[in-house]
Amino acid sequence: MLSAVIDAGYNSFRLSIYDVFQNNTFRLLGSLKYFVRIGEGIKEGSKISDDKIKTAEQAFIAFKNLINAKGVKNVKAVGTSAFRYASNGKEVSDKLSEILGEDLRIISGEEEGRFSATGFINTLPITEDAIIFEIGGGSLEIAKIEAGNITKVYQLPIGALKLATYSEKEIRKIVSDEISTISITPSKLVVGSGGNMRALAKLDEKISGFPSDSIHGYVVPSSQISKYAKVLFSLDIQERSALPGISKERAYTIHSGAVIIDELLQHFNADKVMVSAFGMREGVLTDGVKLDRNKWLEAIAFYHYLDPPWDVFYDAEKKVKGEMGFYVGSAAFISSVFKMSEYLNPYDACYRMTRTAIIPGFTQKEILTIGLICKAAKGKIRKKNIKSVGLDFKKKELYEYGKIVKEIVETYPLGVRWSG
Repeated sequence: MLSAVIDAGYNSFRLSIYDVFQNNTFRLLGSLKYFVRIGEGIKEGSKISDDKIKTAEQAFIAFKNLINAKGVKNVKAVGTSAFRYASNGKEVSDKLSEILGEDLRIISGEEEGRFSATGFINTLPITEDAIIFEIGGGSLEIAKIEAGNITKVYQLPIGALKLATYSEKEIRKIVSDEISTISITPSKLVVGSGGNMRALAKLDEKISGFPSDSIHGYVVPSSQISKYAKVLFSLDIQERSALPGISKERAYTIHSGAVIIDELLQHFNADKVMVSAFGMREGVLTDGVKLDRNKWLEAIAFYHYLDPPWDVFYDAEKKVKGEMGFYVGSAAFISSVFKMSEYLNPYDACYRMTRTAIIPGFTQKEILTIGLICKAAKGKIRKKNIKSVGLDFKKKELYEYGKIVKEIVETYPLGVRWSG
């Protein structure tokens, strides 16, 4: 089923279209984004300007046209901090709702934080206590996760666009003052999202030579965030946009966003931050649904119109003790899907997918581990392949895991496609 979520944010408006499978997992088909910057210059109680309203209307006309062209029937639209701050926020949301033919709901800061937290929990294996945050143009959402549940949610009126014209010193003072008003105990795991967080992750991947095109579950050391914050503030917009992973539009706010994130990590004494490719929009999409890694494995099969090969997974998993059993089972599952899809080398297809695709439910390290097990099933592994992703395996171990995967996958016949 096709579903769409519109996030009318302080900095940008984005329409995301998803293919939602029968187990409530999803595949992002594409998105359309406009940097409306509707919140630019707004002070609480002031009005959204006529020029910004006109730009917002143009974005919603484009969204409506794409929704109609794709035949999307299930549409959810939310407006965030700019609509809450502005005295005419409700009036503008009504105009945009009329264009869309769907209600643009202005959500509270707490709702925004909960949606962000839901998007994180459903797309990353957050099993331990964690602090999660999503940085937007006009606000910062922070939540505490304990035993997989959202226990505290805060929304602070600080965002990358709102503070883009301030000095680095001023931003640090504002952020420090705001964060000091909340009560969250530090956790070893800190997970972040938002356009500026993702741009910093892409920059770090390119600079470090990390062998993946996906930033979902990627880990950036806090020390690197501090370096980027200082460097980005010393560059102008053109110089920032020339850096890998940073677009011209993102260069407008990446410097202030980096300082906000740096100050946040310092406050919580975090030595690293894990990055999520998903957040508030996916929380809106999956509201009220719990998704785990098994469901995300099923989604890979559903995308190929196949019944999930769970027999293959369980046969492989029981051959290896501990957590590695799950990764070996996952490698066998994904390879089996490609085999049933009649790929000449399903193991190489699995390996390549882990290097390029965003795969929810797994950290970056986990999915790259699964990919190397697939490669070991029918291919050569070099030490640099292992070291580049920060794994401590020996090649001999990976070849043993790969042998298990190949033997089990080859035991099962081709599956049957379904029309579902």
